[in-house]
Amino acid sequence: MGKYASWSELERSVPITYAEKATPEAYRTGMNGIAPNGMKVKEGRVNHYRDGVDGKGDEVVAGYKRAMFE
Repeated sequence: MGKYASWSELERSVPITYAEKATPEAYRTGMNGIAPNGMKVKEGRVNHYRDGVDGKGDEVVAGYKRAMFE
């Protein structure tokens, strides 16, 4: 979070960045990268991740605000 110059910039930029980078493909790639030899992440986990992050960028900002400032 340190790369933002102001709260308004963070509030404006994080939902966009989150939507672009918190994707099921990124999750799949990351989990498969740490999986034991011969194993891969279950598709059900990938789908659950997608459902959990879809459209949640504003909630990430709100959670950060609550945790750090309220």
